[in-house]
Order: sequence, then structure tokens, then C-alpha cells
Amino acid sequence: MLAPYWEIISVCWLVFWTYWAVSTLRRLPSKRKVALTFTVLNTGLLYLGFLLVLLGRSAPVSLGRLFVPQAIIVDVAGTVFAIVGVTFAIWSRQLLGNNWSGQVAIMEGQQFIRRGPYTIVRHPIYTGMLLALLGTTLVSSTVVSLVGFVLAAISLWQKACMEEQFLVAEFGEQYAAYQREVKFLIPLIY
Repeated sequence: MLAPYWEIISVCWLVFWTYWAVSTLRRLPSKRKVALTFTVLNTGLLYLGFLLVLLGRSAPVSLGRLFVPQAIIVDVAGTVFAIVGVTFAIWSRQLLGNNWSGQVAIMEGQQFIRRGPYTIVRHPIYTGMLLALLGTTLVSSTVVSLVGFVLAAISLWQKACMEEQFLVAEFGEQYAAYQREVKFLIPLIY
């Protein structure tokens, strides 16, 4: 059943990565950032997870067993998750503007953004990416994709935790109050 759903998801990811590549060209210089070792290891884990999610559907039969039955409802749900997730991540990234960095960092003149998706969760870019990766994993439905999703989720969770430390140090009580009021990654839950 993959065909039209997989093409739609592929376009979603193409739009996501194209936007990401173009938007990295405009950002403020950083005044404090995490160690390069963390960035390299965390980014490597994220990319490995992402590749496994995407390549899982072409895994050998012994590795590519389905973890959910192939059904139109699963494919439709996964495709909707991917579209909504990519849209949410891009919207979140766009609101950050020059405050965004590909690594955990505090930028010169960084502003505390608390509007749009940042009223729903504190790390909406990662929420969107996770939703899109979950959708892609559902459409692929393979164990390899599921392992990739778990690796990507671990990477994004680690990065969000590190960002929390930086943001508390930078914005103090203002960010601590935000932590008490807005969930971390999953709306209404966590």
C-alpha cells in the first residue's frame, strides 16, 4: 500500500530539509554553546535514526518485519502525522528566526520566544520532527524503521534536555515559570 503515501512523505521530508538548509544561512552568532563532542554524537544518533526510519522499508525481510499490519488507515494516519509534524516543525523554526542554531547554543541577543507553537510545548521543533518521524515509521511499518524512530527520539530528547539547562541559565526565573506552565515535548502529557 506504500506507494502514494510514501511519495507524499518523501515530499514532506524534502520540504523540511530544504527549508532547514536555507534557514541555516541566517542566524545570530552564538555566545555560548555545548561541547562539540555532544553535538557530533547527538547529531550522528539523530541522522542514524532518521536514515533507519527512511531506509527501513527497503530492509531485508529478516530485518524488515512489520510491527503494525499494513492497512489504509495506518498509511493515512502516518501520512497525516508526517504532514502535520513537518508543518509544525517549520512553523516553530520560522518563529525562532535568527535565534535558532543547529547545535545547543545561546545566541547573541537571543530572545525568549513564547508564542505560536511555543505556547503548546517548549520544544515544538522536536515535537514536530518526532510526529513526522512517527508518521514515516507507521507507513514503513518495519522493525528497522521503529529502531530508527527510537534512536531519533533519544537524540531529540537529549538535545532538548541540554537546551533546557542553557535556557534556564540564560533566562532564569522567566524560563523556570515557562517550564511550570508549558509541557516539554508532548502537548498536555509531558
